[in-house]
Amino acid sequence: MWKNNGTYTVSGLYNVGFASGRDLILVLSAQGQGIFDCTTGLKVASDYKSDWWDNYNQTTNTIAGFDCLQNIKIHTCGLYNPDNLLKITQDGWTLEVSEPEPDYMPFENYLVQKIYLVSPNKTDRIFITNDGPCELRALGFSDTGNSFIVALSCEIIIYSRE
Repeated sequence: MWKNNGTYTVSGLYNVGFASGRDLILVLSAQGQGIFDCTTGLKVASDYKSDWWDNYNQTTNTIAGFDCLQNIKIHTCGLYNPDNLLKITQDGWTLEVSEPEPDYMPFENYLVQKIYLVSPNKTDRIFITNDGPCELRALGFSDTGNSFIVALSCEIIIYSRE
């Protein structure tokens, strides 16, 4: 099964990208850049001083990591690149986004997209979050299949296998 490792406020979240073969997610935002370990939910590194945009390749949507991801090229997606994260694990877990639908009361006049984790046999459909006041940037699994994230313009939600 899966466990929620936390929801973290990230003002002005732009792009995210998993390090290849690892459960580390690089987050690029208006505040700077950070790295989260998705197996624990802990922020393992942050850089609020440098301007990551100077190192961002707009053609390939990649950026060289920093700290524990030093010099590793990270492919990113979100505001500046369509979401290209994995939506299914090798053992069949999937992430689904609903069509816009009315929010829960008392906000039913607003349309939201709801994000679900669906079990391999399709019997379990677990509500993760909705985009509400924050815009959906990206969602997906790491290539290890052991974690996934939902990145909104104002926060990141991190899950991993138990």
